[in-house]
Amino acid sequence: MKRILSRWRRVAVVLRLASAVVAHGLLPSPAHALEFSRASAAGAPSVAAPVHLTERADWGKFFAAENVKGTVVVLDGKTQTYQAYDSARAERRMSPASTYKIFNSLLALESGALDNEREMIPWDGKPRRMKAWNAEMNLREAFRVSCYPCYQVVSHKIPRAYAQAKLDAVGYGNRTIGRVNDTYWVDDSLQISAREQVDFLQRLARGTLPFSARSQDIVRQISIVEANADYVLHGKTGWFVDKKPDIGWWVGWLERDGNLTMIALNIDMNGDADGPKRARIVREVLKNLKLI
Repeated sequence: MKRILSRWRRVAVVLRLASAVVAHGLLPSPAHALEFSRASAAGAPSVAAPVHLTERADWGKFFAAENVKGTVVVLDGKTQTYQAYDSARAERRMSPASTYKIFNSLLALESGALDNEREMIPWDGKPRRMKAWNAEMNLREAFRVSCYPCYQVVSHKIPRAYAQAKLDAVGYGNRTIGRVNDTYWVDDSLQISAREQVDFLQRLARGTLPFSARSQDIVRQISIVEANADYVLHGKTGWFVDKKPDIGWWVGWLERDGNLTMIALNIDMNGDADGPKRARIVREVLKNLKLI
């Protein structure tokens, strides 16, 4: 594991934060607000099967400082122990929104919908309010700017049965695609809890998901948002707007000193001004753990 992490640290430094240039350290928020959704999936389980989470009431001060409600879960890869603020909410499933682009990227690469992270995804010519989306781009760029229409194009090339089989094999949240195969990650059909997010991310970080080593390697690379001589941070934001309040996500993992630390946060959001709060709270938790 130390050799793998060292390799990724070297790669990340060479990349010079290519996946994070649009933000000071962590991924930006505005692109995800437009990932609008439609209707809730009837009967979808709302709570994951619980595991033991050590309650960290002291982390509540980070949420209070930002005047938001939410949860954060941290999984220590060495001890396999969980810490959380608001453990009950940490087990509550909700739409993954753009954080699903991690899984969707794996699907695209593994299914052959995309040959590699450099293959261009065509633009349909329809202008979107997010100007960054109004262009042809490759997977790395689409992941970085969270290009919703790009991932819709790619999803049309992934057989529904294949996507469902992979969701089942991984055990991703409630494993539900729903009726529409290019909106299910934003229309509340698919749901996952913060605790389930860190479990999934640990398997990706270790390369133990039921996907090829190559696909997992590429997704680990495009998810880097910060890197220096001390650590490498991977992450993805998400913004679900189908219900009020909105739900904002930040999920990822940190590689440091031969260890992995997975983290998943979600908060209630009431507008664009709340977007940056996700990254700020994540950083405060990581500082509290003396990881950054």
